[in-house]
Amino acid sequence: WLTAKMHKNILVVSDEQRIYFAEHYSRTCITIPTAVNMPDPEEVDSEILSRYSIEKGRYFLYLGRLVQDKNPDYLIKAFRKAKADGYKLVIAGSNDQLPEYVAHLHALAEGSDDIIFTGAVYGADKSTLLRHCIAFCIPSTIEGLAITLFEAMSYGRICIASDIPSNREGLGENGIWVPAEDVDTLTEKIDFVIKNYTQLKHLEQKNLERVKQNFTWDIVAKRYVEYIHKL
Repeated sequence: WLTAKMHKNILVVSDEQRIYFAEHYSRTCITIPTAVNMPDPEEVDSEILSRYSIEKGRYFLYLGRLVQDKNPDYLIKAFRKAKADGYKLVIAGSNDQLPEYVAHLHALAEGSDDIIFTGAVYGADKSTLLRHCIAFCIPSTIEGLAITLFEAMSYGRICIASDIPSNREGLGENGIWVPAEDVDTLTEKIDFVIKNYTQLKHLEQKNLERVKQNFTWDIVAKRYVEYIHKL
């Protein structure tokens, strides 16, 4: 309400947010999305995979804050139900403000050696995890326009994503879609990616090209400059 009533010019990162302000506050906003830098092709892998005994191409990756809106708990439940022998689920993230929720996630994974918590990752560790996962998982109920999704796409990853407007806006038609908060469908899609990876590999290049064409800082920064000059 304060944003809508007190500011003359409003930028939002997604069309979903632009539509929200128009419908609820009759405010016209401008969409300029978030952005990422493309990966450095010369970057060397860190030793995070060997540290946690993870094999390249044999793990699903969750990367983000450990909060309920992003549904890592549903992902853990789904992975435990999936026919994913030989694969792991890597949960890369933290939340020092809600240690009880983090403890809940660890409890859900208790007894499984195939669910790995790395804590928050940065730099080469993050890049290495993104580069070598079989699929990136973003099963959120709510997102703005997730930078982690664009990062995964920039590494040419297949993405299992909740079918919400912001993820659709990011991935276009290239996601492996699941309803938010639906363990059974999420389980099915994990199995689907494992069984059909060869047939799904074309999504890797599509995701890479979509980021290059729409969500790099070179492109997005120009949109900011054009907007400022129009004020």
